[in-house]
Amino acid sequence: MAHLIESMFYVGETPWHGRGVPLQNSPSIDEALELAGMDFEVTKVPTYFETIQKNTGGGTSCREVKTGHFVTVRSDTGLPIGNVGTKYEVLQNKDAFEPFRVIADYGFKLHTAGVIDEGKKVWILAKTPESYQVGDDMIQDYILMYTSHDGSSGSCFRDTPIRVVCNNTLELALSKNLNHQYNLRHTASINQRVKDLTNALENRKGNVAKAIDKMNRFHDYDMGTTELQYYVEAVMPWLKNRHKESIPEMGIFVRNRAKPVYETITDLFHNGKGNKGRTLWDAYNAITEYHDHHKNHKDWVKGTQFGASQRDKANAYRIGLAMVENTNRSSTIVYN
Repeated sequence: MAHLIESMFYVGETPWHGRGVPLQNSPSIDEALELAGMDFEVTKVPTYFETIQKNTGGGTSCREVKTGHFVTVRSDTGLPIGNVGTKYEVLQNKDAFEPFRVIADYGFKLHTAGVIDEGKKVWILAKTPESYQVGDDMIQDYILMYTSHDGSSGSCFRDTPIRVVCNNTLELALSKNLNHQYNLRHTASINQRVKDLTNALENRKGNVAKAIDKMNRFHDYDMGTTELQYYVEAVMPWLKNRHKESIPEMGIFVRNRAKPVYETITDLFHNGKGNKGRTLWDAYNAITEYHDHHKNHKDWVKGTQFGASQRDKANAYRIGLAMVENTNRSSTIVYN
């Protein structure tokens, strides 16, 4: 199975994920939950193990013993989702996304949504009214709203700008003073979570604008072959192994995964959609384009938005920011 997305919809033109059932108009939160297959409930049940003991009169018998741990289970399939602890509290999909009803007041429109990884995460992507410019590139602003049923995250939303020319999702690894991910407490009341979300929405627009300003510095930063090499290796250190070769006469065989990845990224630096092979902005987008459109993901959404690709894209932004903020270019990048 190429992808593990169970169900998904999108509005209008095919969005960045390239998959799903099209809709003509943006749905409401309630409609989105149903259309995306999120209209199931989750229960938390205790887990047991069997122990065999000898009976006084001879023979043996089995006894179930509580482990002290629990598993979350989907109501529609009866299948387990994930192992959780005693203190874990189930938050149903309808309750998790209840606070997000207020986004319509800010001009946000639901764009796509789905269930991934057998229900471990459910998510909704919303398009905001804002768009930005980096050089000649148009950046459309989105937020990715999600919650989990395996204990890996609470109810959150994350800034997810998208470069229109190539549909790359740009990961904003912002500083401690500038959030790009906002968490809503599971234990808080609906009213409190709505208040927390409203406050976060007020702050996020300024944070995204500041991040875009920094990306414009990427566009103004000239990058040659040597700096491109250092930058890519700093973002993805395992690519330094690309020079390893097999030595058959010595019985040494190496599966060199790093070389084709490095060559793809360097080619995208010059020839990727919207790239000219001249600046840090081109290099940053070469990495994001590789992860979003060239790397083979078992599950595209999980891989690009929550997995190793999301980490690499965050590193690409963070390291690029360090480069443009360092006036001594000879000592810009330090990595292991």
